[in-house]
Amino acid sequence: MHLQKILLQNFRSYDQKLIEFDPHANLIIGSNGSGKTNILEAIYLLSSGKSFRTSSLSNLLKWDQSFSAVKAKYFNQDEAEIEVQLIKDPAHRNIKRRFLINKLEKTRKLFLGNLKTVVFDPEDVRLINGSPSRRREFIDRILYPVDWRYSQALTQFNKALKHRNELLDLIFQQKATSSELFYWDQSLIKNAEIIHKFRSDFFKSANIFFSQHSHPEIRQLSIDYFPSIVTAQKLESDFQIELRKGYTQHGVHRDDYLFKSSIFNTPDKDLSQWGSRGQQRLAVLALKLAEINYIEELSSTKPILLLDDIFSELDPEHQQLVTDICSQYQSFFTSSDSGSQNVLSHAKLINL
Repeated sequence: MHLQKILLQNFRSYDQKLIEFDPHANLIIGSNGSGKTNILEAIYLLSSGKSFRTSSLSNLLKWDQSFSAVKAKYFNQDEAEIEVQLIKDPAHRNIKRRFLINKLEKTRKLFLGNLKTVVFDPEDVRLINGSPSRRREFIDRILYPVDWRYSQALTQFNKALKHRNELLDLIFQQKATSSELFYWDQSLIKNAEIIHKFRSDFFKSANIFFSQHSHPEIRQLSIDYFPSIVTAQKLESDFQIELRKGYTQHGVHRDDYLFKSSIFNTPDKDLSQWGSRGQQRLAVLALKLAEINYIEELSSTKPILLLDDIFSELDPEHQQLVTDICSQYQSFFTSSDSGSQNVLSHAKLINL
């Protein structure tokens, strides 16, 4: 799978821009603020219908514009055209998305997964020491574009959680009854089961990938997953506590996972406590490699790699590891350092 070219219209800083790509390595060079990451974000939008930088779709439209489109031609056995349109409702200011393949409108279910991408973001290096919410956002970003069932379950779970928490507040104020929780309880339980299954399967796949890797440090890594299981019994037993607190205590919104390594004298040390910055960076990089492997296992398709200023966060040894891996895929690198051309001398240069 590879992108041949992309057309941006009223997207972020671009009025209109057409860019043609190399099927292997592409290096986007420009100063800070020149729009390098916007190009990666546009490619990711075509794979997921979302941004990896913001939760607000309105931020993707160029200032004072009500319509934006990202269109690309890509090759995966056959040539195809894929497009996402963003349309602002002037009355309500919300954003409607239209998904098109070969100019035919598709549902999100049929659109997701046609273009597969993996994002390497500099912010990811803070994953290990970051908050549980950052780690949950990270795993959602991996799984959301992979299978429409995950994205649908996550949307429905968040909707149910919001309504249930609002209802708890109304019950506390005696403006509603506990019987009204039943529908939202069932939605939480049903969708949490789907989400936990996908997350668990991914972490199992990642741990197998780590254990079989040729790199000795990656081979010592593992991830412990701590799902917050929600059941009817838990919701019933915790009802009075949740009523006082005003929020739901159990569910996928409370999940977490930890990186461990046996490279220390004592096995399975938590990297957030014991790992050096270099070891933590390698662990996050290893997780991205596990993501690539997971996508290939599921779809038998090589994803497109999007690497946003990644070399600024890696030492020369790990830079070489990344470039060796990326040589097997169509890859897009951004950098503000012209010296990156020395590392990626074979890449097509795109100057902004």
